[in-house]
Amino acid sequence: VGLLLSMKARKALIGYNPINSRIITARFNAAPFKITVLHAYAPTSACSDEDIEAFYNILEDTLDKIHKKDVLIITGDWNAKVGSENTDWKRVMGRYGYGDRNERGERVLEFVTTHSLYICNTKFEQKPQRKWTWASPDGVHKNMIDLILIQQRWKSSIINCRTFQSADICSDHSLVLCNIRLRLKKMYNKPHPNTTLDVTQLKDDIIRRCYSIKLAGSIKKIQGLPKL
Repeated sequence: VGLLLSMKARKALIGYNPINSRIITARFNAAPFKITVLHAYAPTSACSDEDIEAFYNILEDTLDKIHKKDVLIITGDWNAKVGSENTDWKRVMGRYGYGDRNERGERVLEFVTTHSLYICNTKFEQKPQRKWTWASPDGVHKNMIDLILIQQRWKSSIINCRTFQSADICSDHSLVLCNIRLRLKKMYNKPHPNTTLDVTQLKDDIIRRCYSIKLAGSIKKIQGLPKL
């Protein structure tokens, strides 16, 4: 796994942490709260249930170490189908999913419920080709397995979430774009503390005269500069 950043996001980057080959996190300076992005690649259907649980255990441990006040966004290939039926899962997903749910999809829904997350892909009504994120080589099987999650309290910040089938990314997966209305702040290497001038010193006659002489000299230098 890895993260590809825009120049603006790079300037706001505080740091990143590659947990293992399946999980990476990055933290960004933003307003009103800092943002942590976690990207994950879950084991495929060919892996055992033990591999799945080991993945979720590491994921849980990673989330425990993330700052509690941060806006948390989780992206990745979950190799699981959450389907479109949300009768029992209205808090964690919308009613615009894709296809049928499988057992691994149930595991994803349990995870997002435990951590009060929301599946962005299911919030907006889209055409089918803007929902599925993976297709078999023959094009017969199509699934929504690449999901973007955000904390439920920030659900209203999601503007749109859809798949772009036309994007050539040299993969059997499709590009998923999620628009979230958050504001990034540029990181500065040095703090800029507020300095308050002590004007009470000007009550001293000697200090006041010295200040007046230096000020007059500075003004003469400015007046003597060539005009542009």
